[in-house]
Amino acid sequence: MFILPSRGTIELKHEAGREGSWLSQDRFAIVPPNQAHETRAGIGAHSHVAIYATGSVLKRLERENGSLSEFRRRTSTTRLFRRSDRLRALQALLVSDGRRAYGNAHVRHGLSSALLVECIAEALTGEAVSSTSHREHGMMLVTELKDYLTLHADRDVPLDALEERFGVSRRHITRLFRAGTGASIGEFQQRIRLDNASELLKATDLPIGEIALRVGFDSGAALAHAMRRADGQSPSEIRKRMARPIKI
Repeated sequence: MFILPSRGTIELKHEAGREGSWLSQDRFAIVPPNQAHETRAGIGAHSHVAIYATGSVLKRLERENGSLSEFRRRTSTTRLFRRSDRLRALQALLVSDGRRAYGNAHVRHGLSSALLVECIAEALTGEAVSSTSHREHGMMLVTELKDYLTLHADRDVPLDALEERFGVSRRHITRLFRAGTGASIGEFQQRIRLDNASELLKATDLPIGEIALRVGFDSGAALAHAMRRADGQSPSEIRKRMARPIKI
């Protein structure tokens, strides 16, 4: 069985180990046949892909691609392997993540087969890795929060919305985020907005009021107030400082 997290982190327990293994999105697990195991969600919401490769499936792959004896040797007990960019891309196509599924049933079957072959290739060519620690597990959630807040920096993101999306209480989200970043969620998002505004001021001739609205402020005055308070400069001063004379 192949277990590949799509979102969040899961704990994998199996009879060959006394302690569970934390599986994050940068690695996947291979559990050999007839080995009892169980999974449970870690901190926050999670989803994962499970591929059940029966003996007949592996025999067919062996006929088509050559001996899998080395693969069986390397995965005689539960092992974790690093997930390559290629494997991530295949999984992203296979998992719709709430959107419309990619392709028809025939295409999705082909993607599943390709994902299985890629997992076997990673097990044959890559090195086994350890599970993440409980602390790393929490930091993975912080990374997901940062990515989400950065992507939606131009709008207000209520704590209730984060609680619903990530499956973690508001209190735990705020405590974990500050421990991981040294800033509150509001402070982090404000910094992203100011950085985005600075980039637009330097790279474009857009009016300051329009830049303010694009990055998430109500007005140019609100942007100017926030910039002076955080960086000691107004938007016009930043733009003027970055201006360069044009030689003719």
